[in-house]
Amino acid sequence: MKALFILFSFFLLSSKTLANDGVYLTRGGAIYPFKETKISIEREILSFTVRDGICTVDVYFEFNNPEKENRRLQVGFQAPTAVGDVDSTNSNTNMISNFTIFSEGKLVPYQLKIAECEDCELRNLEPNNLNFGQGNQGLFVYLFNIDFKPGINKISHSYSFPESRNIAINEIYNYILTTGSKWSGNKIKNLTVQFDLGKNSYFYVDDVFGETAKWSFVGVGKITNEKIIDYDNENFKFVRIVSGKLQIDVADFEPKKNIEFGIVRRTSFCLKWTDLSDIEEAIANRHYIKTDDSEFIKQEFEIIRWTILAQYGLVFPDEELNKYFKQFDWYIPNPNLKESEIQFTEEDLIYITNILVLENQ
Repeated sequence: MKALFILFSFFLLSSKTLANDGVYLTRGGAIYPFKETKISIEREILSFTVRDGICTVDVYFEFNNPEKENRRLQVGFQAPTAVGDVDSTNSNTNMISNFTIFSEGKLVPYQLKIAECEDCELRNLEPNNLNFGQGNQGLFVYLFNIDFKPGINKISHSYSFPESRNIAINEIYNYILTTGSKWSGNKIKNLTVQFDLGKNSYFYVDDVFGETAKWSFVGVGKITNEKIIDYDNENFKFVRIVSGKLQIDVADFEPKKNIEFGIVRRTSFCLKWTDLSDIEEAIANRHYIKTDDSEFIKQEFEIIRWTILAQYGLVFPDEELNKYFKQFDWYIPNPNLKESEIQFTEEDLIYITNILVLENQ
């Protein structure tokens, strides 16, 4: 289906965003981005919350103005237009929603502009300016004024954007950190990043935070040693959350790379799969076990079905099953959990039903 291959770049693919907002300069009536040399980022708390393929971003900043007088700056948050297998309507649609910006607890008004590139002049949202499509990506820019008083200035914003995906990965989310280098000092003095992808989740995070970063959990979770098949990125860490969220803290952070995180398989934590043409479309994009002769047998379907229960931490009465699932780092057995207590998602139930149909054929 065409929809499966749409790649929206709702990511903050710029070096001037209020996910580390950039500053703009007006010259001869045109608005261009530039580098700030005096005001620095003292603190940033960045929180990602993902539910049903929608990522909500909340960002809190403390900017330090070392001067004795107020400074008014034009700040711009950039949201790229859609790219990939998209039509002209989607290409010219802003994928960011519910954007709000607060300065010292007060809502800040903004204007929405358009630009052809990260460093290009901003233009008004007029039909003649909306000519984006495949191979011709543009930028929507939220432009607003901030009065930076002497000392610490507290600024926050929030917004939402939908998942992206490719053939191998169900959900991909990106965020630009490198814009932190556009402020004075070229660094974020204290950075905290939180990832909340829901209870009983399994996801990857591109480790762009360096060796001094502290990875911890607010709740129950662990870092695993799993790898994505056919995905060559040695910096990816896989995170298993039973409940709560992942938190990363790092001081004097020099943002040289951007964040990518996501979910390989929403239903199955197993990162091994076979040729999907070998099985009915009803359970495509799931985890399968393949025999030497490429035939699926009843026992294999049973193990696939048991995988759903194992992901919730069920300890099986069959020791062979327990031994099988202990080979996976994501398996966290819960001796107190009963099968009757598991609260399956609707997707889990559909998946299990489809497997049972195949088992009984």
